Amino acid sequence: MSPFLAMSFYHYMRTYKRYAFDFWEHLSPAQYGMVLVVVFVLGYLMMKSAR
Repeated sequence: MSPFLAMSFYHYMRTYKRYAFDFWEHLSPAQYGMVLVVVFVLGYLMMKSAR
């Protein structure tokens, strides 16, 4: 992998990680509720499809 490509990938990942952490730190109660609902639905669907 070229150094330029590796550096670009690192900067993109650092930017998206910072964005995700900032989003998580400033969740409103409604947004937190939606995260919980999404996790519940995805977990339910994954367990149901395992049968």
